[in-house]
Amino acid sequence: MTIENWIKKLVTVLEGVTGIEQVHTYDDVPGTILAFPTAIVMPVRGTQSYSAAGPGLAIHRVTITMYFAGGVLPEAMGKAVPFIGTVRAAIAANVTLSGSVAYCLPPDDGPFYEGPGGLRYGDKEMTGLVFHLVVKEVETITVS
Repeated sequence: MTIENWIKKLVTVLEGVTGIEQVHTYDDVPGTILAFPTAIVMPVRGTQSYSAAGPGLAIHRVTITMYFAGGVLPEAMGKAVPFIGTVRAAIAANVTLSGSVAYCLPPDDGPFYEGPGGLRYGDKEMTGLVFHLVVKEVETITVS
């Protein structure tokens, strides 16, 4: 299944996390964040392999950036920390994103999360938390 399809399943998983107010993807990034916490799911890099002899394999690196306040606030950092466990649990319970991918897991070669701390969104400094995921997609690709 292509990224356009499985990323919607990841959004559904995040929408099920109690406390997250809004979830956006690359195709509906808001100009301004007005609700907190807001999560933005963005593919950031990936690899692709395919051949005439087999299915296509894509490994996507994805970030979920969660914004908790419209400034760098200590109390917002405290509100962010519990989401480390709740987001992890939601993703672990939906590791294949409803069967749309082979897996959606934390990376084994880097951090699962960074923060909480200061993050920029446009021209504003905010309090946020960044999650890193690896998504393995298997799809049929026509090779001629």
